[in-house]
Amino acid sequence: MKYALLLLLWVAALVAPAQIQTRADSLIRHASAVSKTKDYPQAIAAFEQVVREPSAKAYYKAVSYYNIACYYGLLGQAGPARANLSRAIEAGYTKADRIAADTDLNLLHTDKQWPKLLARARTLEANNVIHRPEDVKLVTTDITHFWAAYAAAQRDTAHAVAIFRREYFDKGTPGLRDYSQLKMKSYADFTHRILARPQYYNSIKKTTLAIADEKPRIVAAFRRFQELYPAVRFQNAYFVVGGWVSGGTATSEGLLLGADQTANGPGVNTSELSLLQRNRCAQVTDMPSLLVHELVHSNQGPQNGTLLSYALNEGMADFVAELVTGSLGNNARLHPYGDAHERELWAAFKQEMNGTNSDNWIANGRQETSEKPCDLGYYVGYRIVQAYYQQAADKKAALAHILTLRDPQAFLAESGYEAELARR
Repeated sequence: MKYALLLLLWVAALVAPAQIQTRADSLIRHASAVSKTKDYPQAIAAFEQVVREPSAKAYYKAVSYYNIACYYGLLGQAGPARANLSRAIEAGYTKADRIAADTDLNLLHTDKQWPKLLARARTLEANNVIHRPEDVKLVTTDITHFWAAYAAAQRDTAHAVAIFRREYFDKGTPGLRDYSQLKMKSYADFTHRILARPQYYNSIKKTTLAIADEKPRIVAAFRRFQELYPAVRFQNAYFVVGGWVSGGTATSEGLLLGADQTANGPGVNTSELSLLQRNRCAQVTDMPSLLVHELVHSNQGPQNGTLLSYALNEGMADFVAELVTGSLGNNARLHPYGDAHERELWAAFKQEMNGTNSDNWIANGRQETSEKPCDLGYYVGYRIVQAYYQQAADKKAALAHILTLRDPQAFLAESGYEAELARR
């Protein structure tokens, strides 16, 4: 169930409770919960509800058809497995390499339609890939809509929630729709986050609108990435105002950037921000590094759920961003502390790395202090990836291996990181 479970975990995270939800969100969350019981007939029935739901997004249907195919495969029913895999591919699940490696579908490997299904997936996948950095769209219309909504909401705070919903969310791009469902709790929570920081938001309009001017530097960074890793697959980038819920993420729609978290610059007033927010408030000139970081996430292989895998995924994103742009962006703030405490960090990390709890290492903002930053799992992952890359004779092959790694424990051993750290 390796790939099916990974998909379910991703979907469950996407539609966790308390977010802005549709009926389709609720249905897929229910299907994900049923799947964990390994009652495959019930899971099939639950995912069939998703694909029949008119409000379900294309990728919800694609993931649902794919999981239905996997469950039929596990039940030994080749016909329904084949039919639903075909539906999944046509709906947009075109990750041919993952399909080919998924043991849930082993019974189809001798099916005469199997090569055709994989070929169809590869053809559709190739058609949807952006091959040239110059063709990447940097979509900033959500920022424009936000500022119009913000001005209206400031004039009529009693109706601010309705204004933001009508003038910002309802006019949103696919990127904003994904971002809001993935990261936001509610329209009211978003409105509160924005209006509670008037000095900050009134001071960042200029820098957020300047993001479009960063396109030449972003394209240059993408071009350099392609030189180092020719297999890179580009995505369009959507810049949204998120109220400080996420600096960036990646979905099937593209790279989604919280522009208000990368909006620092001359004249920006950060006095209303918390310690963590001030520390994470990146310069708008960090945008190329941040975009490469998120692009790595959309190109890397799936993690296995362990802390080690999670840290490697984030660490490689930082490492590649630095390799490509020469900058770690805002995550450079982790390295002075990490360098000064590397041995003790590794000793602590090693105790937890094979478990699935990342609370002390990643997205642990509550642990941020003036002396010690949060998110030090990024630093540990970065150091392991760096150690592997530095000892590799063929750098291009090393980067390809980093971006496609499947076995975190084997990669850690190959990196020689622990032995190298002990020799210092």
